[in-house]
Amino acid sequence: MRSPKETLESRDPGFLDMEMLQQQPQFASTLANGLAVLGCFGQGEALLGNKELSERLSLARPTITRLTYTLMGLGYLRRDKASGKYALGAAVLSLGYPLLSQMAIRQIAGPEMMELACLANGPVSMGMRDRLQVVYVETVVGHESNFTKPGIGSTRPLLRTAMGRALLYGHTQQERAYIYSGLKSVHPQDYEKCLAPTEQAIKQMKQSGFCTVVGEWQPTLAAVAVPLASRYNGVPLAFNLTVATYEMDEKTLTEKFAPRLLNLVRGVERTLGLS
Repeated sequence: MRSPKETLESRDPGFLDMEMLQQQPQFASTLANGLAVLGCFGQGEALLGNKELSERLSLARPTITRLTYTLMGLGYLRRDKASGKYALGAAVLSLGYPLLSQMAIRQIAGPEMMELACLANGPVSMGMRDRLQVVYVETVVGHESNFTKPGIGSTRPLLRTAMGRALLYGHTQQERAYIYSGLKSVHPQDYEKCLAPTEQAIKQMKQSGFCTVVGEWQPTLAAVAVPLASRYNGVPLAFNLTVATYEMDEKTLTEKFAPRLLNLVRGVERTLGLS
């Protein structure tokens, strides 16, 4: 009989860190390397050559050349004529679209998210966990907001953000233990510094339904987050509101806007029958 850990890990390899994942007999290294090439372009780089990709991934140039040739042939990369380097191709969009199109919650929550974003003068977002980080699946910004709209697919840390802590709340205690293990291995400084505040945030959510983070992700930003009460399409989701610390103090965020975000999420749950 398999242990609880083996059962959970075989069901969701995303609970494993990369070193542990590579040790599994089912792991396909060529596929992983190809996806790692695409992942390099999510770090703020629009154009990358084979030499740069080789250095970033510590892979041999011939291996990178085969990967980029294949990815370009499949439409996931394109070659920039001026520089000879690679950029993401249009086929990358087709990978994420099916997931987003299945998330009717984005359309259901959209109007209320916009209303709150305009009232608070800050973006209201929805996110889910992608391995050891948060990934945004929707963000709305009021017309008067000074904030740059966080793009769909952009990522944030799990332990230092209100959204990340709310997502961790949506996992079982056993699942969180596996995620913490991965974070300790990959992001040891974040783990040591932020584990206690994260556990405190989980207690706060048990009591009040929301958690707040002020200045831990960025000094000028504060956020409140609310986890969805039940999993949506099998995964935990969370909503957050981000404001500038120079425009709003923590008391106002907690007493005025946290209840509004909580009401927004509870309304979405009722509409979806998740209450």
